[in-house]
Amino acid sequence: MILSRDKEDDEKLAAGIRIAVDKGVLSADVQVEAVTSIDVFGKSADAVADEIIGHLGEATSKGCVVVMQGLSGTGKGTTVAKLQQKLQNVVTWSNGNVFRSLTLLVVTW
Repeated sequence: MILSRDKEDDEKLAAGIRIAVDKGVLSADVQVEAVTSIDVFGKSADAVADEIIGHLGEATSKGCVVVMQGLSGTGKGTTVAKLQQKLQNVVTWSNGNVFRSLTLLVVTW
């Protein structure tokens, strides 16, 4: 059921992106920064959070944006809670918050 829901969400997001590209709102050729994959299988949320922090280096004190990807139910929320405990000034945004904020910016401007 989780995989089915994730696939449905992916299809809806892809359709929305296609519409935005067709309208010229988004570029079809987006340059994406390197992705760091972390195998979370068998690791505690503390261990995963520590591994993420290790990859961030000085960004933990200077500021950065971390985007977590993964299937539903794989511990992203728990890991974020651990990051909030371990780092200062952490703000979390769900996909919904991101899209609502972008929508507000679009209708405002």
